Amino acid sequence: MAMRGPDPEVTDDELLQAIAGTDYPFATVSDVAPSVDLSRERVRQRLKELEVEGVVNCVKTGGVMIYWLSSE
Repeated sequence: MAMRGPDPEVTDDELLQAIAGTDYPFATVSDVAPSVDLSRERVRQRLKELEVEGVVNCVKTGGVMIYWLSSE
C-alpha cells in the first residue's frame, strides 16, 4: 500500500537540508535519498509535493530531474 502525506520521521526541513548540503546548488533524488534514509521513489514523491508548494524548483536535464531550493 502506498504511503500518502509526509513521512513522520523525515521532515520537509531535512529534505531541504539534504539538497542544500550537496557540493552543488542542486541535487538529484539519488543525492537526497541516502541523506534522509528514504527510498528514491518516496523522495521523488516528497520533492514533487515541495515543488507544488513552491519550496523547490526542478527541471529534467539529460534524463535526470534536478532540484534546487526556491528563492521565493
